This record gives sequence, C-alpha cells and structure tokens, in this order.
Amino acid sequence: VSTVEWSVAEKTATPSSVLEGYMWEKEAEVDRFRERVPLANLVSQCRLAAADPTLPKPRDFLGPIKQAIESDGFVVIPECKRMEPSVGSLRRRYDVSSLVKSLTVAGVPAISVNCDGVLFGGSLEDITKARAAASSAAVEDMSIDGDGVVVPPVLASDLLLYPYQLYKLSLAGADAVNLVVGALSKKDLTYLIKIASSLKLQTLASVTSEVQLNSLADLPTGTIAAIVVSNRQLEDFSFDMSGEQALRLLKSHALEKIRESHGDVPVFVEGRVGAIERSGSAVSYLEELKAAGADGCIVGGGLIREGMESSEVIQQFQKELAAS
Repeated sequence: VSTVEWSVAEKTATPSSVLEGYMWEKEAEVDRFRERVPLANLVSQCRLAAADPTLPKPRDFLGPIKQAIESDGFVVIPECKRMEPSVGSLRRRYDVSSLVKSLTVAGVPAISVNCDGVLFGGSLEDITKARAAASSAAVEDMSIDGDGVVVPPVLASDLLLYPYQLYKLSLAGADAVNLVVGALSKKDLTYLIKIASSLKLQTLASVTSEVQLNSLADLPTGTIAAIVVSNRQLEDFSFDMSGEQALRLLKSHALEKIRESHGDVPVFVEGRVGAIERSGSAVSYLEELKAAGADGCIVGGGLIREGMESSEVIQQFQKELAAS
C-alpha cells in the first residue's frame, strides 16, 4: 500500500480494505467531536492554553531519546495500548496510569500511548492520564532516593486525518504525534505536519512501503522528527510476523535517500517487535534491526509476558542488548 485512495462513506458502501473502513469510522468519530465543539472553538482553546503559564506545554520528544541512543546505541520505547485488532485485548486490566508510572520509574526515555478508540480501545483521556502519571512517578521517585528519573514525553498514536484531531491532542497533553503516511495524500501529510508544528508537536511519520518513504524524501529538512518503519499490513491491519518488511525498508535505497536529505533523522521500528523472534529470542530480532540501521523500536504487544511486568520486560531487553 502506498497511499489509500478513499472517499466519504455512504450507508451502502463497502470499504475496500480494513484501513479504508478504519478511515471511514475515524471520519465519523471526528464529525461527532465537531458537533460538540466546533473547530473554531477548539482553536481558541488551544490559543488560550498556549498563553496560560499555568498549563502544561509540549515537551521535546526527541531530546531524551537521542540522549538514550548516544548512551546505549539503541532505544526501546514502550507503547501503552488496550487492544490490538488482530489479537484482541492485550491485558486483563488496562490501567494506563499505573502502567506509565512503572515504565517511568524503569527509566524509559519516552512513552507512546495509543489513544485510538475505533480499533485499539483507547481515548484522548489516556494521553492526559499518561502525562500526569509520568510527572507524578518522577516526583515520587525523587522523594524516595533523591535522584529521581526523567519525565518521559508522550507520543500520541492514532489515525490522524484532520487538523481537528491535532488540536484535541494538543489540549490532551501530547508532546508528539505519529502520522500514518499510507493513509494520507502528500498534500494532507504536508498540511498536518504544518499544523502540528504550529502547535509545537513533533511529528513522526510511519511507513510500510518504499513508495511511502519516497513521499517523505521530498519534504523540507526538519519537518519530520523521526521515521517509524512498520511491520503492519495496512490492507488488513495484520502484521508481517517474519519481521522482514521492516528489515527491507531499513536496507532500502528509499530510506538511504531520506537519510541523505534529512540528515540524522532517527529511525524506529514497530509492529510486533518484542514478539517476533530469531532463534527463539526476541532480542535477536532487535539486534538484527540495530545492525540494519534502526536507532530503536516501539514495543506494544511485545511487552506482554506471563509473570512479568512491562517495565521488567523493557529492562530485560535493555540488559540483553547492552550485553550483546
């Protein structure tokens, strides 16, 4: 899939792919939000929030990540999400605040939170809760040992099609957003990046093909904060469980071209990372990604291990990577 061609859904229409159906449902969701709060009102709220010194402002998402990359060579970013379309619920009980607190104390440099309510069971409130929980955990940790931990910035993961969604995420407390390149025309991608920048939100671009990578190469340098190469199949939202899709993109000429035009833009991998194994080891796949040029990975469902907390899984990954 390069970019999905889609149209407004009609009652009798049938989507041509899972992604197109997802986009239709997302459009309906945004329409419901607009009926309650028109775009003009939302923009005014954002302006007032930006001018109010007592309200939180977007933080540097990439700064802590780049420091972690310089220190460790490869960074593991946890993603908090309630469910996965191809799997179902990921946890018996999903408490985003508790999960973020434990990950913050574990020292993660950043946290991704899936706030999509259509396929992943999330909500905008998850972003607000995650930001508050991370700040609270950092303060509590400082009171215990006197050193404290860095408050990890929050990446909002959602299917973003309209500027309206970016304004909502800004008010919710997001520090960065992830755009699915395969769901956007080049014009829409450029416009959403522009709006995100005006809101001080850093933009990550998620790709699943070389065609999508090529569309990023023509963007002005500095417009995207990072690239996420994914093992997801946009046609049905399943995953390439071999992990080869991400590896091919990491080694592609298209990504090499982007590195030439966008400098040291970090590249992360997502899509069952932590669950895909090589020779019986999930870390072996992470090592393969690192060798292929990835700077890190985003791990969601791969954090689920029997008898282990997600923070313990992250620490195990980091320990094994450091020893390799």
